[in-house]
Amino acid sequence: MEFSVLNTWLQLFLLIMGGCLILFIAMLFISNKHIKNRLKQMEEIDKNEVNITN
Repeated sequence: MEFSVLNTWLQLFLLIMGGCLILFIAMLFISNKHIKNRLKQMEEIDKNEVNITN
């Protein structure tokens, strides 16, 4: 195998891994935002239940 072929496969592999890393980081940010919104909704529901029972 020539060095140029090996270099091409290495570049392709790094490109795919970089793309996967970017998608993974984006997914983390989106899920974090979703979890924060869900927790905020749950806290509001808990506050409303406490107010109703008191």
